[in-house]
Amino acid sequence: MYTPLHCIALRTVRHSDTRAILTAWSAERGRVAIALPDGKGREAARRRALTMPLAMFEGVAQLRPAQDILQLRDLRPSPGSPVAAAPGPARTMLHLFLAEVLDHLLRESAPEPLLADYLFSSLRILGSLSHPTALANYHIVFLFRLARFLGVAPDMTVPAGSRPEQLIFDLRDARFRHSLPSHPLFYSGPEAKAVAILDIMNFQNMHRFHFSRDERSRILDAILEYYRIHLLPPGDLRSPDILRQLY
Repeated sequence: MYTPLHCIALRTVRHSDTRAILTAWSAERGRVAIALPDGKGREAARRRALTMPLAMFEGVAQLRPAQDILQLRDLRPSPGSPVAAAPGPARTMLHLFLAEVLDHLLRESAPEPLLADYLFSSLRILGSLSHPTALANYHIVFLFRLARFLGVAPDMTVPAGSRPEQLIFDLRDARFRHSLPSHPLFYSGPEAKAVAILDIMNFQNMHRFHFSRDERSRILDAILEYYRIHLLPPGDLRSPDILRQLY
């Protein structure tokens, strides 16, 4: 019996002259590996276009117990896939970056309806974006909000009578505090204030937040450092440095 799968493409590795292995995250099965015929023909080019990093696509697979690599039929794009938006170097680099981060963060992720809803709905928003500031801030909002669905959301409560820049944000304890922790994993002053700003940013208002390239880079560094502490280490990411040059 064939089961529908709704997937997000993460990365593709050439397996042989005739086959590639696509790693994806699916709403139905979590992380999956999919065998795709590879070649130089028109159909192979269509499959590559449908499974570019961060593409949302659908198909049906015959699922068997202990099956490591799936065979997918009836491959087609999902409505609102971000790769269907107008191409450009900045948007393409953003897709590569987010796919790379998700490839690391979702390695142990099982199917979860709330996570699936967040991922697919957020990527549809990305596909519809045209405002340059919203596009520049998208990855910040996406990754910060993602922490909730991965079970590692920080406590963003600011004690009454205090301002964030007067406090210490403890990355390890994931909360604001008045005193310095016994470890160096914290932010203070303007950086603590920037952490607090993240809590009020969302996909609806992110176009209103204007950061310099340096400020946006430091915010991204803070988010990635937070994930390194609270989830399995994502390892070396290759794309953030290029992304920083564009946003």
